[in-house]
Amino acid sequence: MADRKLVERTGERSIRTSLSHHSQAAVSRWSRGLAVILALVTSTVASVSLAHAEPAASTPSPTPVGLGPTPSVAAPSASPSIGPSPASPASPASPSSSAVPAPTPTQPPPLTAAPPTPAPPEDAAASEPAALTFSVGSTGGPVAGAFYQDLGSYVFQGRVTGLADGTMITISRRSGPTTFVPIARTAVTGGAYRALVRVSDAGTQTFRASTVISGDPDREVGSVWVRLTVADSGVRLDRPVSKIDALQNPTISGSVFPVRAQVKINIEVWRNQTYQAVGSTVTDASGRFRMSLGYGNGILANYAVRLAYRAVNTNRWEHSGSYVFTRTAVLNAKVTTTTAAEVAKTYRRGCPVGASKLRTVTMNFLGRDKRMHRGMIIIRTDLTQEVIRGFGLALAHRYPVAKMNNPNVYGGNDPTQMSANNTSGFNCRKVVGNPYAQSPHSYGIALDVNTVQNPYRDSRGKWWPSNGKAYIDRSDKRWGMLYQDSDLTSSLRGDNFFWGGLWNPGRDYQHFQYTR
Repeated sequence: MADRKLVERTGERSIRTSLSHHSQAAVSRWSRGLAVILALVTSTVASVSLAHAEPAASTPSPTPVGLGPTPSVAAPSASPSIGPSPASPASPASPSSSAVPAPTPTQPPPLTAAPPTPAPPEDAAASEPAALTFSVGSTGGPVAGAFYQDLGSYVFQGRVTGLADGTMITISRRSGPTTFVPIARTAVTGGAYRALVRVSDAGTQTFRASTVISGDPDREVGSVWVRLTVADSGVRLDRPVSKIDALQNPTISGSVFPVRAQVKINIEVWRNQTYQAVGSTVTDASGRFRMSLGYGNGILANYAVRLAYRAVNTNRWEHSGSYVFTRTAVLNAKVTTTTAAEVAKTYRRGCPVGASKLRTVTMNFLGRDKRMHRGMIIIRTDLTQEVIRGFGLALAHRYPVAKMNNPNVYGGNDPTQMSANNTSGFNCRKVVGNPYAQSPHSYGIALDVNTVQNPYRDSRGKWWPSNGKAYIDRSDKRWGMLYQDSDLTSSLRGDNFFWGGLWNPGRDYQHFQYTR
């Protein structure tokens, strides 16, 4: 305060001196200049005082006094008005004004309020270092927290600092020691980002997130690399039987991994130089399945089989390994007691034998279509094994039988079943072409085989059936014809059956008859 009063007294003396030498207008100009000088001096004093003042951390500062703009010192109101005069220099040349010394404070000035804290920039994120976190989770898969080939999705996510909303984050997968491939892009929202990508390949996978700083394409901000393992998924085929009766169907079973239900499984078989789907089923809650494979039933062949299902996340098929099974020619003969229904059209009252003295032999045979079929022959009870041995040997050597139906199918009419090329046994009837003689078939001791390829000539010289005349010439050996050295002929003759092809002058190439 003393410094300020000293300045004011010095200014007043200068004003009085100037008034004695200048006009009233000059006094006014000097007053304005002096006001500027006083303001500068006051500001300097305050700055010096602040530099030496001790801070008061918790004591509120008193209201500053006298730090506002210093009013200009004006001439007394009684002074006469002075007209305009030439402009004076910016700094007065008066000895009094130039001799004013810079004030030296003798005590600390009053404490002043601390300057206000600058407001943060509008984009606070822009003032922080750019960085991002990164993690990889899973969703939609069969096992929580695990990754499986072609199942579920990766969840790529993290938070960012120093990056504005809308910044694009790139997710990349390492494809080589120094190379990587972008697989997804997503934008920052609320300081975070998230992206879903379907899981595809199995094996070790490595990912990272990164972005390029806007306006500085050479500056990249990236996360750490995250490495994880994607387990394989697929389908397993249980080993089926290696060989099976051609007329039976193998059971195909297997499972998917990881375990999941309702997966559609196709059964594929190798044919025409490629695998083709021949059946389908779905997995149960344990991930397993089983089904009977009817493909190829009756056809003697090897079958390579495998399983397949369509992958969920990619347009491809997942396949199992393959196994081979064989459909084989098996006689699979079964002997049962003949029922009355089985002889409903071939037995009548007065016949030499009835159902109680007969047995039904059900067995497989190779048809002329080169497929396996199942048929039956009704024979006397004690001759079943001879029939089984004979047709078993014939099948082993791939001798074909056109049909093996119960004569009931043809109403018990022998000419009809001969025309149908049917092989049969018991049929209570008269000899065809001789209505006075009882046929040995009535006793269950005779067989007729492939009646078209092996025609019969009656005692009057007529050949039966009419559609078998092309086979009367036995010099032209064809499939299904019987000869003395045929496997079936040899076997039955060895078991005391007579072959009608040896009769002379009559011929009955289809006929076998037990002679004991």
